[in-house]
Amino acid sequence: MTPDIAPLGVPASADDAAWCAYVDIFNAAYAHDAGTDLLSWDRVDLLSRLQRQEHQEIHAYVARDGGVTIGAASLEFDRSTKNDVEFMVSVYPAHHGRGVDDALYEHLEHEARRLGRSVAIDFKATPVDGSGMDDADVIRPSSGIGGVPRSDENAKLLTARGYALGQVERASAYSRRSDPAVLRTLLADALALAGPDYEPVWWSGRTPNAYVDAYAYAISRLSTDIPAGDLTLEEQTWDAARIRAREDRVDETGQVWNVSGVVHRPTGRIVAFNELVVPADRTRPTENYGTLALTEHRGRRLGTVVKCLGLLGWHETVTESPCVFTFNAEENRHMLDVNERVGFVPRFWEGVWQKRLA
Repeated sequence: MTPDIAPLGVPASADDAAWCAYVDIFNAAYAHDAGTDLLSWDRVDLLSRLQRQEHQEIHAYVARDGGVTIGAASLEFDRSTKNDVEFMVSVYPAHHGRGVDDALYEHLEHEARRLGRSVAIDFKATPVDGSGMDDADVIRPSSGIGGVPRSDENAKLLTARGYALGQVERASAYSRRSDPAVLRTLLADALALAGPDYEPVWWSGRTPNAYVDAYAYAISRLSTDIPAGDLTLEEQTWDAARIRAREDRVDETGQVWNVSGVVHRPTGRIVAFNELVVPADRTRPTENYGTLALTEHRGRRLGTVVKCLGLLGWHETVTESPCVFTFNAEENRHMLDVNERVGFVPRFWEGVWQKRLA
């Protein structure tokens, strides 16, 4: 099949029929690939990102057959970087394997080159843990940790197009029914080990002025301090103005961001943080965005501090959301250990694929 691929303009409303179809395709394809519909994209949130592009540039496309939308794709990059670009390609499951996915990737790669972007990254979910499979049946990153089944349709398409599996991420869920007493015990032990130089802080909504600069710097370290496997990632630039711009956008969506952090008292810097994003529909899962302990402050259980502090705040302030979802690289054994201790359970995996376009 050779679909008609065209840009999708910015709709006036999140209820626009073409926009609804676009987001519905992303959600249907992701639920099919992951084997669960617990995670989904929100139309209002995605539209707010398309409308506010001062820091992220986003291009949206649809694939149609006979006027019917059957595929959706996006191309996104951080304006503070030079080479990286992130793709998202989705096709209604009934149309998968008919060439629509391939045509969308071809289109995105062409557009990325035109925009001067040369390193593409894509995330594809699978319900199968490939870590215990025979090597003949699985594609592994060079670390040898984790894997994606060779039989996976997305894996076959991406390898045929020259993408390499750079990393495998585990998606895990923490249930509302988990006992918060476990968190309090782990938090007390971790704070005792960290010592008096490290102060735990927590806020909901807009970042206090006292922390905004230090928080921005800590976010900028995400792309360089987290395990990246075979991936090459550029450092992003964050400052207080960018934090405020994100908060302005989020305020319009109904989301609430809860942030836990650790302040290093001698320097005043935030040296660890965890972000929990509560959706506008409070009955949907909460998603863990960034979690980081800066490299030079590791070994003091600061990851445990921010994880437990954040989940305790979630238990107290978010009463309807059924669970918290988080993603961690399979080679990030330290953070996986933290998550397993507090009660996260694996649900599915994502292969992180990369291709040099130049």
